[in-house]
Amino acid sequence: MALWKKKKVYAQVFQDDQIKATRKRKTVMAKISDSLQVVPSNYQHIGARENQEDSFVISDFSNSQAVEVNGVLALVADGMGGLAFGEEASRTAAEAFLKIYEERSADEAIWDSLKRALLNANTAVFDLALNGDVEHDLGTTLVASVIYGDELHWISAGDSRIYLYREDDLQQLNTDHTYANYLEDDVANGKLTRQEALEHPERDYLTSYLGLPELKEISLNEKPLKLKAKDKILLCSDGLTNTLPAKRIAELLKSGVTKVAEEVTRAVLMANKPYQDNVTVVVLSVLPLQEDS
Repeated sequence: MALWKKKKVYAQVFQDDQIKATRKRKTVMAKISDSLQVVPSNYQHIGARENQEDSFVISDFSNSQAVEVNGVLALVADGMGGLAFGEEASRTAAEAFLKIYEERSADEAIWDSLKRALLNANTAVFDLALNGDVEHDLGTTLVASVIYGDELHWISAGDSRIYLYREDDLQQLNTDHTYANYLEDDVANGKLTRQEALEHPERDYLTSYLGLPELKEISLNEKPLKLKAKDKILLCSDGLTNTLPAKRIAELLKSGVTKVAEEVTRAVLMANKPYQDNVTVVVLSVLPLQEDS
């Protein structure tokens, strides 16, 4: 089993007046059904790191023809390796994934397209590491979602997450690919105590990520999730989830649409956590067609 302990390079802890987005996109909307639209929101901050190793992609919501064929795509990738390796890994994965997905044929199932795009992104990152002779020092997580019509499809590898926020409840949809899963099995089989599993030094090590010779662990939904008005889909790197509890994230998602990702990111930074990781937040808000705020 391949295990990866995340290695990051730290900079000085930020001050309140340093709260600035490093990348932000203009907000648009996409009609996804006769009664629903999707409005994206995104925000990203370097935290207390020397490099921004997260990447994100939001497809062109303004291209109605592309939306009709492929839906709307969003993804977040969290690069690993320190120095420039993590940044290059996440960017390579995001670009490779997007290219394959946008070239999909209209008759291919969405989840087939997503799986093919993820495997292609894995190959691209593995080749990048191999060609740079850094095959053990470069990798990235990736979580991607597609809203096609009024249905949600998603896929992931690693510990970047996708959540559904619905009626004040925040539910994680994917599975973290960490050694904690194996430790929980050992607890269930009586090989470890609960406390031993919680204190295990390799608990948070990744068991799946892009950049492996073969990607064996993937989380995806073959059966799409039906979306409702006022749902919000959250994609994020672990710079968010390792800082704010789910209850606080849900509170922040409750109100706001176009600036909700910014508010979530600001709450992370205001927590003033030492050695704050890069944080990337993408929120897709599902609204009635007449509502856009």
